[in-house]
Amino acid sequence: MRDWTRLIGKALKLSYEELVEEGKSTVERVLDTIGRYSDPEGANYTLVGLTAYTAAVDDELSPIEVKLIGDVLGISEKEFHGFVEQVKKNDKIIKELTDIVECMSEDELNDFAAVLVGIFAVDGKITDEEMAFLKKLCH
Repeated sequence: MRDWTRLIGKALKLSYEELVEEGKSTVERVLDTIGRYSDPEGANYTLVGLTAYTAAVDDELSPIEVKLIGDVLGISEKEFHGFVEQVKKNDKIIKELTDIVECMSEDELNDFAAVLVGIFAVDGKITDEEMAFLKKLCH
């Protein structure tokens, strides 16, 4: 069982710079994990797609969330907003990620959850919609 309280509490205490640093170090492991369970060439696209979906799950995509995603994943704001629009129209990426998540070990899933929590926590709050999505995806 994931300790959401600990993960969220830790993320909410980090400065923006610390969230970027943690995100960058964790993203490398997450990309390796996604690549092991799906197309390695598409791992980055899959993670950006998930991040786009994650950031828009409560229909409140804050500028700081977009900035964090850009700083961690190296994607421009314009590109990211394009991904958000694509993902909103297509649930295929969420189905693919759900399948990948089912294969992950506990440690891999913890890294994955930490990346998502960092994105949600950067604006200082985690909404009920965001929490429900986290629990659904990273059970």
